[in-house]
Amino acid sequence: MRGMGLHQAWWPCLAAAVLSQTIVSPLRAQTTGDAEAATPAANQPASANPAEVPAPEGQELSEKEKALLQKINALKAPRWRSFGACRYDWVGWKLMGDGVRTTAVACGPDTSAPAASEQVAVHCDSLKLSLRSGDQAWSAWRLPYSAAESKERGGEDRMVASLCANAKPIPKPQPAAPPAVNPTAKPAATKPTATPSSKKPPAAKL
Repeated sequence: MRGMGLHQAWWPCLAAAVLSQTIVSPLRAQTTGDAEAATPAANQPASANPAEVPAPEGQELSEKEKALLQKINALKAPRWRSFGACRYDWVGWKLMGDGVRTTAVACGPDTSAPAASEQVAVHCDSLKLSLRSGDQAWSAWRLPYSAAESKERGGEDRMVASLCANAKPIPKPQPAAPPAVNPTAKPAATKPTATPSSKKPPAAKL
């Protein structure tokens, strides 16, 4: 009886100790793992390729850099641009006399491979255009058609607006340089005029 009484006395203490150890051990392990995850290992190698510091933006470009960027963008741009039912050779614009710009144009449903059989001329100062098919004469100048005005030529207004808004200004002809100023030339030395001789001519013989 005395043995059973001692057994009953220490059994609750043993159960409480085991229970506390079971609960505290996982919490201690979790805390230790979080600390290790938050603190990198001392012997962990640094990144071989650190991120490069980007170049500061907002720096002004030189005129040569701007020209090269425009050339790069022009090379990336597609050659043919569509406006309405027509496609225009956007890389083939040529500046003619009096500020007129010309290029090839192809209109119709099948514009996957446009043929350069038709040309368009645009005058940005007046915002008018002219057309020519093959070797025929140019048509009269007129304002471009919108999509609501023509199904075949609609979109010309957007084409003219896009071209003239981004066209480079036409360089004005420089006035002719004035002639070089020469230093005042010295007057040429004049020869003294012959003075008549003071001697009388010989008398004529009779």
